Amino acid sequence: MTDEDAVDRARRAVVRRFRWLDGDADTWAVLADPDALATVVAGLAALVAEDRADLVLGIEARGFVLGPAVALALGVGFVPIRKDGALFPGPLVRQVTYPDYRGRRWTLATRRDLVRPGQRVVLVDDWIETGGQTTAAAALVDACGGALVSVAVVVDEASAAARDALPPIRHLVRAADL
Repeated sequence: MTDEDAVDRARRAVVRRFRWLDGDADTWAVLADPDALATVVAGLAALVAEDRADLVLGIEARGFVLGPAVALALGVGFVPIRKDGALFPGPLVRQVTYPDYRGRRWTLATRRDLVRPGQRVVLVDDWIETGGQTTAAAALVDACGGALVSVAVVVDEASAAARDALPPIRHLVRAADL
């Protein structure tokens, strides 16, 4: 299967399994199906395969599900980003986000020793809209001396401001497709 085939299969799996639940996007339904999950992980990995990442970064919660799986598919390590004071031993770097789509700000943290200077990092998540968390994640990577080289998401609804502030955003589907 080619990278394009993997992405096309993942797009179809997302559209088939995605649903709106009480007005909120439910990407968990996509992840609950083992075939869809495997297909989505393969598609996300295909989106960023040529970026030559050293690490995959994931923000809790869905980034903790998708990120390690994509990292395994790429043969690289995974680095978690925790939210708002979660237990996280070791030397931390922190960054406050600008408001998300609900107007909330988060304090994100990662371990300083998990991203080494010069490492190429890819962020994997389920959805991007304002880009607040992703921009903060990029600042964390930068503070560690690494470089965020791309972003791979299941659903892309990124604002123009997010696109201007971030490296390439690659997606399986656009929010308008759902």
